Amino acid sequence: MPRPVKWSRDLYPVRERAAHSRTETWSRRDIEHLFGVGRVAAQNLMKAIGDIASVGAAHFVDRTSLLRFLDEMIAAPSVEHGLKEKMLQAEPLPRSKPLRIPLPAGLKSSMMIDLPSNIEITAGQILIRASGAVAALESLCTLALIMQNDLSRFQDAIEPAPAPPQVEEADWERFFTRLRDDSNK
Repeated sequence: MPRPVKWSRDLYPVRERAAHSRTETWSRRDIEHLFGVGRVAAQNLMKAIGDIASVGAAHFVDRTSLLRFLDEMIAAPSVEHGLKEKMLQAEPLPRSKPLRIPLPAGLKSSMMIDLPSNIEITAGQILIRASGAVAALESLCTLALIMQNDLSRFQDAIEPAPAPPQVEEADWERFFTRLRDDSNK
């Protein structure tokens, strides 16, 4: 017989809080607070909920998946058996793979003038050309360091220049008339 599930008696209030929450993406800590469980139990719940998104080393589930899980637990003849079944079907949590990006030693002091030719910055736009994912990541790291070292020049390059003021034809005529009048005095 499966171990009793502590939050099973609070299933309806948990479902209600999740449904009315403004939280769209639930972290492990959010799950801990929602279900009143600890870290390991929250990780197991996220695994049972499924549709886990991994961002860096953190995992998240969306509200739709959470509500679907809660509805399945409510509909199950026994929450304990329903949870056990979900855990047996659950896929392992996604693992992030750290990327080792070799950056040149002199990069730490790079400025906008040192921007590589594969990175183009124009008003409101950054274009990075790369031969693959690692090359693109290297370029992004390079750009981040350059931005950190030379922020004011980066801002000058990326921010659109203010549009020159529009002068109406009548304004020009008044200007020239004033010039003629001043020169005739």
